[in-house]
Amino acid sequence: MKTLQRFLLVFVLLAGVFGLIAYSWTFTPQGRLDLPAAIIAKVSTLTAEPLVFDPAQIEVQRSQANDQMGAMLRLAPVTAAVTISDIAIPGPGGAIRLRKYIPPHEGILPVMLWIHGGGFWMGNQLEDWDSRVAAMAADAGIAIFSVDYRLAPEHPWPAAVDDCYAALLWIHDNAISQGLDANRIAVAGSSAGGNLAAAISLKARDENGPAIAAQLLTVPATDASDTVYPSARTFAEGYVLTSKDVEAMIAAYLPNATDRLDPTASPMLATSYKNLPPALIITAQYDPLRDEGEAYGRKLQEAGVPVEVIRYDGAIHGLMGSLESMRDAHQAHVELLEEVFKQ
Repeated sequence: MKTLQRFLLVFVLLAGVFGLIAYSWTFTPQGRLDLPAAIIAKVSTLTAEPLVFDPAQIEVQRSQANDQMGAMLRLAPVTAAVTISDIAIPGPGGAIRLRKYIPPHEGILPVMLWIHGGGFWMGNQLEDWDSRVAAMAADAGIAIFSVDYRLAPEHPWPAAVDDCYAALLWIHDNAISQGLDANRIAVAGSSAGGNLAAAISLKARDENGPAIAAQLLTVPATDASDTVYPSARTFAEGYVLTSKDVEAMIAAYLPNATDRLDPTASPMLATSYKNLPPALIITAQYDPLRDEGEAYGRKLQEAGVPVEVIRYDGAIHGLMGSLESMRDAHQAHVELLEEVFKQ
């Protein structure tokens, strides 16, 4: 009994010491990190290696990265009463997998195209996103199609843009047979997915494509040019996503530097922002991409596009470890979708 008591005492003391140490990690020159985000950031700083793409090992690298990302995404189980299934549609580079999320409903459903993140090179294990996407479909009362677009470095720009746009066109053209409303389509994405959602919104406008009701961009990358934003310097390292990581991903996705100036690679460089869909842009305080996402919001506002920009303080890229921020962001998405899809 005494041995067990000693063990419990030591355990409590060690837990208390770790708690105090972890709490100290929340303090930064820019303010306070959320505690779970601070722990994730510290562990990442201690264990992460520079991102270098090895063409001979890319599948292994992607699998390892997807497993790490998926471990966090799968922490929340799928609880929404949503029917999930996969279909294949024709695409410019071959068949494209779409993952469908259909909530219980009567009548015709509005629909959203969801574009996963992952730096243009990972994140394509669509099932890892089931909990988040299914909850959005259920709470907003919409159908969602998640697109498995081609990834860099094997498929550089514009492959991902072309696949996402092909998915948008297919959803619009096949809306009736899928029980969807072709006049109520939104696009959404996180990080690289936010970039692609903004890109196909520009493409749809410029090519007389489907009318998009809203674009929901979470921690989006909006500028692949050599412009360096203040947040990319301030949060260059120490907060999971580093500025060096961003540079490596851009080099893999856009190996030709001149392509980085195309608006579908860098939405910040569009010649006009007029007549783009209403937007919700969510950024995180401790994110090297923060300022370019917020700058894109200002561009839209200046062009008269209805836009709401929300920054979550204490959060890192992807809102990882910031549970309250994730809940608030989810609610903001639901409210915008309910607004734009109301009849």
